[in-house]
Amino acid sequence: MGIGPQVIETAPARIWLHDLREMLAWYEQNLCEVEFRDPRGHRIVFTIDRFPHLIKLLQRNSNLEVAHPQKHALAIKRGAKTNQDYGGYEIERAQTLSWMAATIQRPTRILELIAPPLVEPKKAGDTIYIKQFDGTKRGYIFKILVCRRVGAALLVPVSCRPQNNDNYSPKQYRQVYP
Repeated sequence: MGIGPQVIETAPARIWLHDLREMLAWYEQNLCEVEFRDPRGHRIVFTIDRFPHLIKLLQRNSNLEVAHPQKHALAIKRGAKTNQDYGGYEIERAQTLSWMAATIQRPTRILELIAPPLVEPKKAGDTIYIKQFDGTKRGYIFKILVCRRVGAALLVPVSCRPQNNDNYSPKQYRQVYP
């Protein structure tokens, strides 16, 4: 696939689901069951255990993310846990999961970590997909997907978020696409 001119797309429709079980079903059908490849041919694989992190699911009566995400995702899938069992989730992250395909398949930029930071905590991911969108009707215009490399051409999502800028230190990251 050749690198063509960068086109700023209109943001895809948001997901307007609020029930965790319905959100998880959407996530599995639209992200886990689909094969995604970036313009370099690298595969990004979504799994059920990433769902709680990607929406930033919080522990009940806390502002901390849930521990043991696979356990929680499976409990939500079975119907054993519902929204009432948690302290909420980040609505913007959940609603913009629908932006993932465009972010992976047609990124504005892909960055890779040059070296782990010496002073700051170790980064959970080493590859960042940045997609600029038009028509977000919010203060941000970028969707950021952070992935961890688990093979030569295989990555798994670590985190995602809408962001109002895409400034990353050239001392920590190098641009690998385009």
